[in-house]
Amino acid sequence: MDLEKYDVVIVGGGPVGCITGESIKNHNVLIVEEHQSIGVPLQCAGLVSKRGSKELGDPKGCVNKIRGAYIHAKGTTLNIGNEEIRAYVYERKVMDKDIAIRASKHADFLLKTYGRIKIEKNKYKLILNHMGEEFEIFPKIIIGSDGTKSTIGKSIGLINNKNREILSSCQFEMVDVDIDDDFVHVFIDKDYSREFFIWIIPMGKDRVRVGLCDKGNCYKKLVDFINNHPIAKEMLKNATTTEFSVGALPIGYSKTVKDNVLLVGDAAGQVKPLTGGGLYYGARCAKICGEIVDKYLSNDYDLDYLKNYEKLWKREIGREIDIGLKIRKIFLKMNNNQIEKILNFIKNSGLIEYINEHGDMDKPSYVVKHVFENYFKGFLKFR
Repeated sequence: MDLEKYDVVIVGGGPVGCITGESIKNHNVLIVEEHQSIGVPLQCAGLVSKRGSKELGDPKGCVNKIRGAYIHAKGTTLNIGNEEIRAYVYERKVMDKDIAIRASKHADFLLKTYGRIKIEKNKYKLILNHMGEEFEIFPKIIIGSDGTKSTIGKSIGLINNKNREILSSCQFEMVDVDIDDDFVHVFIDKDYSREFFIWIIPMGKDRVRVGLCDKGNCYKKLVDFINNHPIAKEMLKNATTTEFSVGALPIGYSKTVKDNVLLVGDAAGQVKPLTGGGLYYGARCAKICGEIVDKYLSNDYDLDYLKNYEKLWKREIGREIDIGLKIRKIFLKMNNNQIEKILNFIKNSGLIEYINEHGDMDKPSYVVKHVFENYFKGFLKFR
């Protein structure tokens, strides 16, 4: 196996890693993936905005179209949305494989392979473990697209949990559900999830993904929600679980470039702090990363040129993440009564029309900031 021929090795074969590899046009690229199949295990709700779908290359696997959301607090519900299609629900296995097939025109794949970095003689050596056999190589560029708990990022000190939170998630796919199939349900209820929320996403006429994100014991919390929340209990009373998945979600980011190592996607914390969505941000940043690496290798630039990647992705989405983090700090201090009051304020002050007109899944802080600044009447400003 000739692994020395590769200029770039990308650790992580999800959509973000594949789009990064696809964006490096003129050099030898290897994408390594720890699992034996692209697209498994499922670690995502699969809800993607229209803009996000376009950024992903409009892949195969769309199973439903979404027009809006019911947002449930403890004692009230908002209905946000209209006739406009705002998002798509994807079968992630199909979507991920379609993106990987596209990337294979520009990169090679090595499945069932784990990657880690070791420092040797002031250089980063990449150690790949494939089916029990170890290979040691020194690629010109190493890219970590290996998720929330990025081994690549941790091994060289790029990732530390001082600057970010790690939330756990649990999700069931369920069938035989009586549900309005073009509206998602979001439950903001601290009796079930103290630090995030619960979702029910329709995948078609009678199939849904039901998930919860929080800190610790998410499986037990999700089962409690399904069995005891009055709306969920009624909606899911005849449902059967057909799939179960768990995952992790990073909130916040740190440095994403160190020497010839770059991080992208969840590994880089390129995630919306208010919704946990990472596919649009990840795909956008993957293209920036790939283009910077391509130019660096093609022009024999100094290593410092790679730092432009961090500057460019932060220019693109950094402010949105930062405002989202500030809003999240407020949310963490709120109780169910305060959340209910805000939703009632939205309902009674004409803000639903404003949200329908200006709401943007990829820039959620824009609308949330407007609501908070109106609710707190000048006592709160976001800079």
